[in-house]
Amino acid sequence: MNIETKDMQLNPKSYKKFFEDIAEECEVHPDLVDEFIRFFYNEIRNNIETLSYTRIRIPNLGTFITRKGRLDRTIRRHKDMLGNLEKTTFKGYNKHVPIKEKLDLMEKASERINNEIELKNQWRDEHK
Repeated sequence: MNIETKDMQLNPKSYKKFFEDIAEECEVHPDLVDEFIRFFYNEIRNNIETLSYTRIRIPNLGTFITRKGRLDRTIRRHKDMLGNLEKTTFKGYNKHVPIKEKLDLMEKASERINNEIELKNQWRDEHK
């Protein structure tokens, strides 16, 4: 690390500060820019939360990748929570259902990640 960059600090800016500049540049109302950005990020967040894809690439922002180790730890934690819930009562069953649904989604995502790793290893072995 250089001495010059060591003292330099990054100050992140809020996206809300850019609404007026973007609206002015595109010649639209700032509320339209706000709604568009909220819609865009809600769609991204929904795709990440539902684990429908293991990798989500967004131009100029980067690639969001589901981490295998963190996913495995979360699966174990949810299985422990399911084991501790009392399912014979309505209250316990009510807590059981959403955890079970999340667990199913996570296990499917884990299978997809394992398939991707196997394909990657096969390709690497074939092209040595």
